[in-house]
Amino acid sequence: MYENKMEIVKKYAIEEEGRMLLARVLDKLEESEQKNIAKSTKFLNEHQRALVEKVIANIGNPRHLFFGGYNGASRSVLTFLPDYMSPEQIIEGDNRLLAFVRAEYTSDKTLSHRDFLGSLMGVGIQRETVGDILVGEYSCDIIVLKEILPYLLTNFESVGRVKVKTSMITAEMLKVSEEKFVLVKDTVASVRLDSVVSAGFAISREKASEYVKAGRVLLGFLECSKADKLVPEGEVITLRGMGKIRLEQIGHQTKKGRTSIVVKKYI
Repeated sequence: MYENKMEIVKKYAIEEEGRMLLARVLDKLEESEQKNIAKSTKFLNEHQRALVEKVIANIGNPRHLFFGGYNGASRSVLTFLPDYMSPEQIIEGDNRLLAFVRAEYTSDKTLSHRDFLGSLMGVGIQRETVGDILVGEYSCDIIVLKEILPYLLTNFESVGRVKVKTSMITAEMLKVSEEKFVLVKDTVASVRLDSVVSAGFAISREKASEYVKAGRVLLGFLECSKADKLVPEGEVITLRGMGKIRLEQIGHQTKKGRTSIVVKKYI
């Protein structure tokens, strides 16, 4: 159905990894439409999702669903839906794709997201089968593809030297931490990408411009190499190695002709 599939892939992805991702997604779509069945990807990160969303929007926006277990999930699965299937069947019906696990421990040692992820990989679980890892106090909720649930419950017994006890939970039981952030108020000559990056990450505009041109900055989770690109209110900016910010508010102009902004910096 998509005879120009390779043209689409080359148009939207520069790197080989991105092209391979889009090719797999378009294969899923083609099979879904030909057989009129649901077809799903593995977990996508925010950058991958943004890339895929852009392609989907430009090929007619076929019926689909992104779902990561809860609203605001960083990692999500994409499902192409046949005309007879509702999103609810994928989220909570017999065809649901995701499972939820709680790993509890009693050690006083503080375990991090990296600790849990490393231990999951250490028992042979692939990253693309694991969604968000929600670390709490003495427990961690892990979202996974339902297909790996039996293996995880059987083999995931420790994080480093800390023993963990795993059990199934429901989506409603997930302990989702509140966002941690600080608000940064500043003024900029204009809401150019390099200016907002400079304000949000407390670096010089020259350094911010260097990062943009070097491909280290993602605007809306997609790479943007144009330092003068105007940033819309509400857009998310990621600087690789330094974190993520959101242009929360574009305010009034000062008497000196500068624009006041409020940036949410995630911590």
